Amino acid sequence: MNLSFKNFKKEFYSKFTDYKIFEGKEFNYFKIALEGLKVDYLQNGKFSISIFYPNFTYYIFYFTNRFKKIINGEISRFNSHLEISKTNKSPEYLIIDPGRAVKNSEGDLIPIYFSKIYESLKKYHSVFYVSEKSIPNYDGFNDTYSDLISLGNSIKHSFSHSLRVEIKEVFTSINNNSNFSSKDLNNIKCAFQKFYNEAIFWLNILESLEPENILMICHYHKEGLIFAAKKLNINIIEYQHGLIAKSDIFYNFPHEVKKIKKDCLFPNEIRTYGRYWKNILINGNFINEDNVKITEYFLYSRLKLNSNELNFIDLFRKKRKIILITTQTYLTDIFVKYIDSLLEILEDDYCVIIKPHPLEKTQLYNKYIELDSVFLTDLPTEVLFLYASIHITMYSTTAFDALRYDLSSYYIYSENQSDYINEIHNAIGGEIIYDFNLKPWEIENKIKVNLDEFFYQK
Repeated sequence: MNLSFKNFKKEFYSKFTDYKIFEGKEFNYFKIALEGLKVDYLQNGKFSISIFYPNFTYYIFYFTNRFKKIINGEISRFNSHLEISKTNKSPEYLIIDPGRAVKNSEGDLIPIYFSKIYESLKKYHSVFYVSEKSIPNYDGFNDTYSDLISLGNSIKHSFSHSLRVEIKEVFTSINNNSNFSSKDLNNIKCAFQKFYNEAIFWLNILESLEPENILMICHYHKEGLIFAAKKLNINIIEYQHGLIAKSDIFYNFPHEVKKIKKDCLFPNEIRTYGRYWKNILINGNFINEDNVKITEYFLYSRLKLNSNELNFIDLFRKKRKIILITTQTYLTDIFVKYIDSLLEILEDDYCVIIKPHPLEKTQLYNKYIELDSVFLTDLPTEVLFLYASIHITMYSTTAFDALRYDLSSYYIYSENQSDYINEIHNAIGGEIIYDFNLKPWEIENKIKVNLDEFFYQK
């Protein structure tokens, strides 16, 4: 994103004067337009927007695409999802895991977000546990919906036609009553297409499964799921995924959003780690205090290295102190620039461990692999904290996680990310690194906050 979060939001909300331009029959779809501009689908190349085609062209596209999906087996795979859901009908909970995993000390991959909740709930409740991605050799899921995106517009539901008509009407309203650019409008079309595809997928699944509650993370980018759940009167609960910032695009909205009468495709309830996060949410103008619940930290955390990993770490560090750098998606260039500067001034008493974000493209870090002073790893952050003397990031949730290991963080400064960086610094302290030539080990940095405010403990 070229704009800061603050400026992005300012520019988006300046494009219209009335949220009614996003209204359909039951829902207000402004969040889909917001998502379209934030993601910028057009930068990723060609994106089909078939729901906006004239009827004749649309049906040619739909049946052609469906025929291709029949031939390659995707329709058969989708039908198998429906059959599996029918044999597990009416669970109290449907858990939708994003499929991110870490290795335990035995080397087995364990889902980060919901594995602990699943193990707890299934003792006393009926639970249907699915993932959006497959996890090699993990057999805890009832089903895996890795074909959600690839199916595209190749399946239908009784709501298909009416939803497509409604979306086209809403888009016409946006087009006629806003100042969005041509590129913006095309990105909004892409977002509506993604929303439509996912809504039809989930309408079919949820109608077949009939769960009472859905547990998920991240309400943004999941508007199709939320639409389907609410159309079918299913309670949808979001669990905190990580960092929630006051300046966040999808958790902090203008006061006017509170006044919108129609449903804006937010979850019914959000469960969060602590009072700090709850306060951010209830001041974000989209959810009432009664609908934000505080729960214990529920993510899977690995607590130790196995003997081979520990031996490797010991051989690498050679009694040196470890500087742990936890990186972030889309910011690799900035991290590389900082690491290059750090290595220029690195003293013999220190070494560097780079822990890339799980979704980050890490090729640019490969140039460090042969260096004696650098270790590039996918080991879980939690166990690396146990051995780190210094933690450096930018505006990651790892800065909060580090508090649980008695580490105060250093933040690499970047102008476009300054909203988040300053907010985290003001909330939990730490030190911002403006000058990349400064030695972080010479900058005093002590924890000055109460951990319980961020991570509730019974």
